[in-house]
Amino acid sequence: MTEGRQVETKDAASAAIRIGGAGVVLGAVMIAVVSGLYAASPTAATMPVVTARLPEALEALRASDGMQLWWIGVVGLTGDVIFAAAAMMVAFGLVLRGQPIKAAGWLGIALSNIIFVSVDALVGRTLVAAASSGTSEAGFVATKSFSDALFISGTFAFGAGTLLLFGPVLIRSGTFSSRAISFLGIAVGLLGVGAALICLFGADAGQLLGLVIAAGSAIFLIVGMRAAKDALA
Repeated sequence: MTEGRQVETKDAASAAIRIGGAGVVLGAVMIAVVSGLYAASPTAATMPVVTARLPEALEALRASDGMQLWWIGVVGLTGDVIFAAAAMMVAFGLVLRGQPIKAAGWLGIALSNIIFVSVDALVGRTLVAAASSGTSEAGFVATKSFSDALFISGTFAFGAGTLLLFGPVLIRSGTFSSRAISFLGIAVGLLGVGAALICLFGADAGQLLGLVIAAGSAIFLIVGMRAAKDALA
């Protein structure tokens, strides 16, 4: 590769990371808002629950504020799409820089947000409609179970992507702030993977999954700002 071509590739990588970083900031803010809406909603209605609590989820949705859930759909869907596209943009920049592991981590984050598009659509639109329109209990149970499975898989993808993204920073030397953020990121990643697995095997830990996403949005707000400012990711 000629020197001029190398400079072009480096500039393209930096531009992709900066643009992606700005998108990550916006997406993280929106996901933080959605996390607050989830926290303010009935837990059984919006978070993954064990089979025994599905009737409770149905009653909670029937009694819930449909407008609040509607906003979960609006803000959540928009934030998920923005975050996913921005994460893929950062991953592209990292591929150009020859950092495949960190790029794979960002692709894991993008995959998580793509999955959560369906989760937020189900919670913000489908579930509340199914609960209030006289849908059979069997139909509601199937829909809620599908939503819960997507929530679990999306959190697992988020946790795995976060581990791939922040792990290399702890292995090599770096600034104190970078290592501190990476330590927090790895802690959230481990919690996300662990919580998703125990939910998958039947534990009633839906609130823990929500905590992972909320904490992750705070971390990625910082990471996005760093990337947008300095092309660091």
